[in-house]
Amino acid sequence: MSDKLTISSGYPFEAIFGYARAVRVGDQVFVSGTTARGADLERDAYHQAAGALAIVADALTQAGSGLHHVVRTVVYITDRADIDAVARAHGEAFAAIRPASTLVMVAGLTPATARVEIEATAVIQD
Repeated sequence: MSDKLTISSGYPFEAIFGYARAVRVGDQVFVSGTTARGADLERDAYHQAAGALAIVADALTQAGSGLHHVVRTVVYITDRADIDAVARAHGEAFAAIRPASTLVMVAGLTPATARVEIEATAVIQD
């Protein structure tokens, strides 16, 4: 696949900001920074991370990939106290996969109630 495939989650901010949830080019898939949606945004950091990872997984599936292809994640948190909860959700998704990962603390995310945002890069090699 040499063409660019863009994946939308239907989130209205994608059109406003001018981005795609994910982009596949060849055997690589790049998933944009993803926060939880809906009721998950009112929950704790663990549930927000799990919700964001579910959206990431869905975007990967739409791109013909999956979590097992992820080679790198970047995780943004707004509160140092959330590290263990977010690490638990990330570990549940990636314990057997072990992608390279970076954890960054930031002043805030969009939407304002988001406590965690996750981006991922996958390389499809089956």
